Amino acid sequence: MIGLSLHLAPNAPWAWLALATVAFVVLARWAYAFRMPPLTTFTRRTLSLLRWGALALLAWLLAMPVLERSLPASGTRVLVLRDRSLSMERPERAGGGTRERAAERALAELRSALRGRARLEEGAFASTLLADTVRAASERAASAPGSVLSEIARLPVERRPDGVILLSDGAVNAGEDPVAAARTLGVPVHTLLVGERTGVDRGIAGVEATSEARVGEATPVRVRVVSDEERGAPIVVRLEDGGRELTRTTVPAPGPGAEALAELRVVPSRAGLALWTALVSPLEGDTSPDNDAHGVAVPVAPGKLGVLVLSAGLNWDLAFLRRALSGDSTVELDTRVREASGAWQALERPGAGSVSPGDLTGRSVVVLDAVSAADLGPALDLGLANFVRGGGGLLLIAGPAPGAARFASGQLGRDLAFRSSAPSAVPVGPEPLESGAELLAWDDDPARGARAWREAAPLADVSALAPGGADRLLLVGRDGGPPLWLARAIGRGQALLVNGTGFWRWSLDGTDELAGERGRRLWRKTIRWLAEPVHGELLRVTAERRLVPGGEPVRLDALLQDARFHPVGGADVSAELSGSGGASRRVAFSPGGPGAYTATFPSPGAGRWQVNVRATRDGRELGRARGEFVVDRWTLEALRAQPDSASMMAIASASGGRFGVARDAAAWARSLDARALVRHRTASTRLWESPWLFAMVVAMLSVEWGWRRRRGLM
Repeated sequence: MIGLSLHLAPNAPWAWLALATVAFVVLARWAYAFRMPPLTTFTRRTLSLLRWGALALLAWLLAMPVLERSLPASGTRVLVLRDRSLSMERPERAGGGTRERAAERALAELRSALRGRARLEEGAFASTLLADTVRAASERAASAPGSVLSEIARLPVERRPDGVILLSDGAVNAGEDPVAAARTLGVPVHTLLVGERTGVDRGIAGVEATSEARVGEATPVRVRVVSDEERGAPIVVRLEDGGRELTRTTVPAPGPGAEALAELRVVPSRAGLALWTALVSPLEGDTSPDNDAHGVAVPVAPGKLGVLVLSAGLNWDLAFLRRALSGDSTVELDTRVREASGAWQALERPGAGSVSPGDLTGRSVVVLDAVSAADLGPALDLGLANFVRGGGGLLLIAGPAPGAARFASGQLGRDLAFRSSAPSAVPVGPEPLESGAELLAWDDDPARGARAWREAAPLADVSALAPGGADRLLLVGRDGGPPLWLARAIGRGQALLVNGTGFWRWSLDGTDELAGERGRRLWRKTIRWLAEPVHGELLRVTAERRLVPGGEPVRLDALLQDARFHPVGGADVSAELSGSGGASRRVAFSPGGPGAYTATFPSPGAGRWQVNVRATRDGRELGRARGEFVVDRWTLEALRAQPDSASMMAIASASGGRFGVARDAAAWARSLDARALVRHRTASTRLWESPWLFAMVVAMLSVEWGWRRRRGLM
């Protein structure tokens, strides 16, 4: 049997069309209501019907009707997709076997019940389509039926199935929306739910922490807790470091389908990559104890940022720089000013004497304000050179004449030599370059920040400098003026030259109420930027994620450069992983972009892993690097432990499929007829574009007109 259905346009004015139809009936009856000349009853009714039918048909064609015809099924290929994610290893019901075993039984029943009625094809999925023999945990660590259905929809037409049966517990935790994917697939997606809801679950949905912490400073950590318990039940949340409890708090159970937020604060005691573990108190009869703990990896910086400022004398630029840095609680500022006698006076530490190389210990950045190597003395000059080459930051404020030329002496003379002419007598306005856009961003609004730079006060005592090939220009004078801010790498450290005086005016603007805050923000960002060592290593390796959820693949990225920091391709890059307990394995990197290499491999197991990378080419070693990452035992599959019948019903409903439960697979399959099992093809005809209907209207009006003429009617 072929079904027919007629659809009008969604915005069709059907009420007005119905009224017009009634009006046409009245018009047709009135047109043939005369008695002379006499007409037979058959003729009168036929002519009225022809007129009414032609006018009514024209009116309803304005509603753009579409006629749909159901065609016979094009085939009987049915794809049975069996969920192979890790959640299928959980019990089907209390005291029963696993959901995976239940899915195998249901699949056997489907083969028997549908034999002779459909051609079954079997497949498996987790986060993607899998070969049925795949058992790797990294490929089964998530359930993404939506992505799998979309992947099937992208197959060539001849390879797409005519129907799909989804055998799953319905725990969707990754990929595309399965309901939307099933709707667009174009074939019925039938769903069989595997497993029953048993007991209650308590777990951690996620842990959030700051991107960087500091030793001795409180760091907030937020833990998202989920629970099937009755709302309000107390849940203890702890934060541990290697089994040692750091802090704890108690939150009320949020109730099924909701989350509770536990706010914790921890004070790191040592620098490096901190691995903290959030735990919820154990629950008796917990259906998924694996989600009771969730790790978080936080890089911890050593204490406060030590900044040593050495100035040739008190001046306004120094005053505003100190004001910006002293207001930053993460900066430990030590300012020394050289007096006319050659002695050094400490501003933050009254009574401090001369400056020695020991004052560089614990510092991240040194600021030289118009101070030359001769002012420092041989010992401090040598200590400063070692400090910078070892990764320290150096901020050079050129000051008045001789400006930047004063730095071209001492141990760093060759590194800080700038070709310059006499200072300019004309003040030079600043213009930031794209290379310094991130550092020199004065405002969260780029347009407002750009306007502030255009209105910034010019600098005085600016020298005409010639930058070197490896220098990075951040700020230049307007209209092609000389460099004002120039960065240069020195060993593993970097130096930033401020060419000119008067930048204190950038923090004072009578028309800009945010000028002071912009000035403070600029110098604080600059000091932090200088505190980060230049990556002078030829080979570097980083993990895409410091903390990888259990079972998910790990990705490592390596970058190889030559001595001039140009990317190096065509190298053989390999790494050795070493974990706790002496576990180790080797991985190989594949080339990517210029000088870039990538390695992606299955999860090596929970714990902290060290990475030792080596790059060679033609038997010659090009570089070595070290890194680390942490694999958590928490997984998405552990979080969603209960079967989800609602999602399975929604998938079936959206695609015209049928929902059932796996334990009744045989009876469910026998209840499906062939038309409900596979897709139905439909043919649509837009009647308002059909020439046959317009021909019919013309024919009806022509017959009526001809008949009227034959009977002598006008």
